[in-house]
Amino acid sequence: MPVEKIIILEDIGEVSLKRDRRFKHLSIRMAPNKGIWINLPADLTYQDGIDFANQNKEWILNKKYHKDFQEKKNSIFSEENAFQTKFHRLKLTGAKTKTFSASLHQGLLNVIYPNHLPIENDQLQNFIRNSIIETLGREANYYLPKRISILAEKHGFTFKSIKIKNTKSRWGSCTYDNKINLSLHLMRLPEELSDMVILHELCHTMVKNHSKCFWDLLENYCDDLSRKRKEIKKYSTQII
Repeated sequence: MPVEKIIILEDIGEVSLKRDRRFKHLSIRMAPNKGIWINLPADLTYQDGIDFANQNKEWILNKKYHKDFQEKKNSIFSEENAFQTKFHRLKLTGAKTKTFSASLHQGLLNVIYPNHLPIENDQLQNFIRNSIIETLGREANYYLPKRISILAEKHGFTFKSIKIKNTKSRWGSCTYDNKINLSLHLMRLPEELSDMVILHELCHTMVKNHSKCFWDLLENYCDDLSRKRKEIKKYSTQII
């Protein structure tokens, strides 16, 4: 399995460095809603990857522009493009009003907007997106601390703290002193996949890398791991 390191590069932003003996060539990859990553053969260092990215910065920035454009094009919310969180469904309501508003009631996130505006209006789309993020945050802060405590107690793990974040590329992380960060976007996953992410981070309280030892440990606590790891690739920490 690839060993991964996240770095921040000037002008580019977040880049994932993935080292694996299966990689034969140094290469840069990116895709809409999946970020930017560099495949590093096992005999190269992370610094080799950083140098390679800096040498190809102009190419990366050009491709990143097209990637970001595609992400934006895919992010139009409408009644036809249904959006669902764990506990709420998005409902859009045009009304005789001059302002935007949003409310949560009986499983609906109801966004009300001036009915003279086209649904593609940038201000409206930004308001919808921010309303979804706020809703995901509320759900995550209610649900995830309880869920991680249940799974930790069930399997005998301990952790120092949990923080919910609006992450751009990662479902979760665990620090060396066992502080766990979880993405609020877990609220858009089926429970079996969000549980896999939580167990993944709990296993990092014991093994701080992605070695064979780590994956064997996770497999002990997470049934059907191979299928779930493939399934989660269909989802993104970006709202599309």
